Amino acid sequence: MRGQKWYDGPIEMNLEIYAPKLEEKKGLDDYIGGVMDTLDGSHGQYFTYLPVVYQDDCQVALGSHRFIESSEIYYILEIVFHEYERITKTSFTYHGPISR
Repeated sequence: MRGQKWYDGPIEMNLEIYAPKLEEKKGLDDYIGGVMDTLDGSHGQYFTYLPVVYQDDCQVALGSHRFIESSEIYYILEIVFHEYERITKTSFTYHGPISR
């Protein structure tokens, strides 16, 4: 996150997965759910522990995800930080390999 604090406002999350195929019995919702769980914080009764991008999955207000059949295996994740009062947005995109 380039040294920034996690975000408290609405988030848009767009994920593209490139691979020959998805794992059996796994849909795109399983992948996006895993990404969302990785980027938010763990919650205790009175605190949020180590959020990476945002505090809670419920902040993801918009998004898309799709699978593209490809001989190469990688993904593109775009996070868009929407502001409450304005329609402007700031985004962060990661394009990286999928580790096995």
